[in-house]
Amino acid sequence: MARYQRDPVSELFDRGARVLLERAYAAGGGWAGTRLADPAPEHQRYFAGLGIDVDGPDNAATRGGQRNDAHTRWGRGFVRAIYFQHRWYSGTGRRGWRRSRRTVPRSAGALELEWGRRVPARGIIPAGRAVRIRLRAGGAAAERAKNRWPETRRIYDEAGRPAGRHSVADLRDW
Repeated sequence: MARYQRDPVSELFDRGARVLLERAYAAGGGWAGTRLADPAPEHQRYFAGLGIDVDGPDNAATRGGQRNDAHTRWGRGFVRAIYFQHRWYSGTGRRGWRRSRRTVPRSAGALELEWGRRVPARGIIPAGRAVRIRLRAGGAAAERAKNRWPETRRIYDEAGRPAGRHSVADLRDW
């Protein structure tokens, strides 16, 4: 049986993902943004040695053909880090971070992520892409919102089977 291994690009972003998530949790449903800096030449060389082109396109497809385009493999790694930290290490409510991984993933609250335009360097702030997230209400409010969406926009259908937005990316290709 193959053992699950995290995407090495996403592991690089764990600390930054937590910082952005803390701001999103504190925003009480409002947006929290940051700039994802472009990969440095050192990152490009390191990941190229692992067979990963961090400047390559984000090709994480879904069954329905729709996706939140992270633009590059670098951006997709950032997205994976955000969701990983939120699901497995976030505290209850707005209370900090867990020291150990949850036994089951966090199910309260849903993250919404939006990619913005490329932003040039400004002073000491490097060039990169604007990104923002917010935490949407969980529980009954989330269930009502989800039920308004057609199955083509959902990750799972009512029976728990993969639906239109379910990723069909093969992790062996990373």
